[in-house]
Amino acid sequence: MRRNLLTKRAFALGVMAALMAAFLVGPTPVTAAGTGTIVFDYSHGQYSSFLAGNVDLDLKNDLIDLGYTVVWAMGGINASILEDAVGYVAGSQYGETTGYTADEYTAIANWFNAGNKFMWVGYDSDYDGNSVITNMTAMLEGVGSHVYGEPLSVEDPESNCASGYRAVANETSDDEFVADIVADVDAVLMHGPTLLYGMESGFLWGAGTPVALETVTIPNVYPLLYYSEAATLVNPDLIDGFAHSDGDVGSVVAATIEISAGAAGTGVIVVSGASPYGDYQPMFTDEYKNVTLTGYNFVNQAIDFGINHALTSTNFTLIIAIGAIGAVVVVVVIVAMMKKK
Repeated sequence: MRRNLLTKRAFALGVMAALMAAFLVGPTPVTAAGTGTIVFDYSHGQYSSFLAGNVDLDLKNDLIDLGYTVVWAMGGINASILEDAVGYVAGSQYGETTGYTADEYTAIANWFNAGNKFMWVGYDSDYDGNSVITNMTAMLEGVGSHVYGEPLSVEDPESNCASGYRAVANETSDDEFVADIVADVDAVLMHGPTLLYGMESGFLWGAGTPVALETVTIPNVYPLLYYSEAATLVNPDLIDGFAHSDGDVGSVVAATIEISAGAAGTGVIVVSGASPYGDYQPMFTDEYKNVTLTGYNFVNQAIDFGINHALTSTNFTLIIAIGAIGAVVVVVVIVAMMKKK
């Protein structure tokens, strides 16, 4: 009778130990919000001398004003340039000879999967070939993203900057979680863009079941921007879309944010159908072809929100697992001690 009572007490102590471990492990100390280094990739066809002196410079200065250090990576991406970064932003890759190398993909994946990092990957349509789609998708595969760009083009005959291929995303999410990202955002230039689809299993491009993010919800994935109801999908090559088809019309997803991402479960990924900087004219643009735009709000707010969330994220699944292991150890030790008595 007494041994049973002691065993029950040991179990109770073990449960308490598990709970204590869950709280005592706590989140890893992180950099304060609004600080840290953000690396922008200008090594794979994204650089424009014209934009570097105005639109991209405005973005850089805005982020500096928010407290960040901004690095424009001109000579490729490697572990060294990412070492002290909290954020990495990759605009659409351009040109058949400017693709990412295997070593660059590995450096990006290792950096992000270490945890508490923010990454933004911008796509473009496949109108000039499929290199943009394949390059950006390979980067996202390495971090287990659940969102990818379709090998299609979006044209909008109604919401645009003087031409359908200069589509303007004019609808935003009403989810309270992302309210700070889409505040004061009602018109974002998506120049020559594509749309996004989801992969419920994540990781491999084309593997599993691709889903339309307008109708299927994936845990931890939040659509941010949508094209207008008039947006039309065009397939300029022989590669079909995964979750959408040539000729589809409707308000499809232009940008998303994914939390609890990466191998550590503490990363944040933004994916967009166009580039936030660089490009022919980026999402950050405040006016184009006499159309007033609010993309600068979206880009600044998405980066700031994403970095702050990543820096303060904790993998609670891991904490609970550690606590449970601690509980088992405590129970085993106490029971062993009781048996000796």
